[in-house]
Order: sequence, then C-alpha cells, then structure tokens
Amino acid sequence: MEEELEALTGRWRALSEILAVLDQAGGEVTGRSTAQLMYFAGKDLGRKESSAHDRTEDLERALKWVFPGREDVWKVSLWKNQEDEDYWVFEAEEMLVRLLFEECPLRRSCLAAGVPLGGVTCQAVHGYAAGMLQEIFGRRVDLLTEHAGPGACLVVLRTTLE
Repeated sequence: MEEELEALTGRWRALSEILAVLDQAGGEVTGRSTAQLMYFAGKDLGRKESSAHDRTEDLERALKWVFPGREDVWKVSLWKNQEDEDYWVFEAEEMLVRLLFEECPLRRSCLAAGVPLGGVTCQAVHGYAAGMLQEIFGRRVDLLTEHAGPGACLVVLRTTLE
C-alpha cells in the first residue's frame, strides 16, 4: 500500500511538472497573446465536447457535467458578496455569477510546481468550460478570472440574458 501511494505521489508530481512546462512554454511560442489563444482553443473544444450533455438552465447541474468527479478533485460552488441578495447579478444585456473554485487540480499542480496561478493552462480549462456551458445553456458564456490564490480561485461566469 505504501509503495502504491509513493508511486501515485510521484505520478502527481510529474504531471504537475508537465503542466508547468506547458504553461511556461506556451508563452514562448506566441508571446503575450498565449492565454487568450488557449482560452479560445479551449472554448472551441468545449463546444464540440458538449454534445454528450442535454441542454439545461440549471447551473449547478451543468457545473457537475463540466467539472465531474469528487469534491476533493473539483469543488466549484456559487459565491456572492455579502451585500448581494442573489448569486446572479444582472447588467444591461448580460448576467453574471461568481464561481468559487475551492478544489481544483490545476491550482494544486501550479502550487506544487511553483507556476503562477491563472496562466495558460487555467485559461485553456476556463475556455473549455465556457464552451461546454455555452452549448448546454444555448447562449454565449465567458469565464473570467477575478482572483487566483493558493486557497481558492474566484471566476466570473458572464452570459447573455437570453
């Protein structure tokens, strides 16, 4: 059992280092636009991958499809400021909701490998999730990082009203 745990820990460390290399190398290829390019590439992929899911307006259900698995891998919940009455904030032709990522394998990998949070890999995953959610909801969706920190990340989901 101890040997298996040691092997699993070694694999996790190697995967963290691979993600760090990809995150850092991406910027070398295209420069400052790398994060945006990876976001849109991820979004295109997410739109294609969403075909396995039905359409729904239930955000929490959709989040479970996009971030599957146990809560110790992906723990994503709705978050609001204390002064807000509702999770959703409505603006002119858009609405937004904040998502709190308390558990995220990318954040753990970045922290383990010493890579800054919110980089190329995060943007690719945010794009992927936005693309899936866009198809699931049937309207434009974007995800924007509001805060990336060692304890949790706060991401804004912005979508059109209808």
